[in-house]
Amino acid sequence: MRKPPYYYLKNISRRWHAEIKKLDDNDKLIILSPYLTSKTAEGILRDSQVVNCEIYTIFSVHNFISGGSSLKTLKILHEIGCQLYHLPRLHAKIIISPGRFATIGSQNLTRNGVKNKEASVITFDHKEVEKIECLLNKWIPQRKPITFEMIQQLELKIKDLRKKFSLINRELKKEMNELESEFWEEQRLIEEAEEKRQQEELRQQEELRQQEELRKKEELRQQEEHRIQEEIRKKEELRQQEEVRKQQEFRRRIVNTAISKVQQITPNGRIEKELAEEFIRASAHWDQSPNGGIVRSPKYAKHIRNSNNQWLIYPSNSFSISYAIYNCQQALLEFLQQIESGNGMSRPQLLERLKSIVRGSVVNSNGDRYKNYSGIVGDYIWFGNQGICISDFVHLILIKGGSDDPSFRLIN
Repeated sequence: MRKPPYYYLKNISRRWHAEIKKLDDNDKLIILSPYLTSKTAEGILRDSQVVNCEIYTIFSVHNFISGGSSLKTLKILHEIGCQLYHLPRLHAKIIISPGRFATIGSQNLTRNGVKNKEASVITFDHKEVEKIECLLNKWIPQRKPITFEMIQQLELKIKDLRKKFSLINRELKKEMNELESEFWEEQRLIEEAEEKRQQEELRQQEELRQQEELRKKEELRQQEEHRIQEEIRKKEELRQQEEVRKQQEFRRRIVNTAISKVQQITPNGRIEKELAEEFIRASAHWDQSPNGGIVRSPKYAKHIRNSNNQWLIYPSNSFSISYAIYNCQQALLEFLQQIESGNGMSRPQLLERLKSIVRGSVVNSNGDRYKNYSGIVGDYIWFGNQGICISDFVHLILIKGGSDDPSFRLIN
């Protein structure tokens, strides 16, 4: 499992010190900090056992004169064995120990870095550490070594310049402080003006509130007039609802009559042989192609057989008359019940559902139904040259169920 990173919105130097202290002489440590000063940089490395430590910074005259970085600190880091490098245009603040951890953030290894509002993240995920190391390797060719002699030479050369800078800087700070005081005084005056503006705005809002109260009183008077008109409208609406209720009651009686007729298709809950024969006489066909075409074959009703309490026709792959009749009857009942609730399907949808039931009524020699029987061609289910006309079967179930009943016309 990959380790999540840890986030710091405060001084992270103690965490640096703790993690670096865990390293041994076989580990490598890489530090990138544009600025290095005083005990901050020295402290995190004092107790370290790391032999291979590379520190990248900006070896800049301006940094050392202004106090952003310290030559004294570089001397101490050099003395404790750190390899120092100048990396031009460095702004990143990174500490990484390959295979162990990496931190990236805004904090330099300086005295001010531990006081400022800084943000840093530390990760111990080896893949992330490796990724950061690979990215850093692109910068390494630009580095230039910082030798002890370079530090000593620059220390001598900037000695006088540092004094001049200190004098100039003191005067600049004085001017900057005066400017900042003036700036914040201007902001105070702006805030006072804004406060007065807000007070005037509140006064205007109070006037608007009073006007709004008057408007609401007038609105209440109009609402009372509307209320009286609404009462009249509701009485008319109730009268219309009563008419609708009577129509629904009439509709319910018609639907219940139709439901009773559909239930009479199998009055005792069983599909009798006579009923099965009637459906075959109405829907059985014979294909005399190529000469005679498709003709009715009502006499084939004599060949129906009973197997496992269901009426079948045709050998091997068979048409289950019982399944088709029973499920079409249930679909009709459901159709009428939906009409009664006002959520019924349309007549074309009903016809398609009944046809789908008939199409799905083919069983194999084991009595198992086919999901997609390959013998269905157009409006016919073929078993060799013998077949069932789907529309004729559906037409008879509608006649038996009373398709001429007024309830069927309620769909449209």
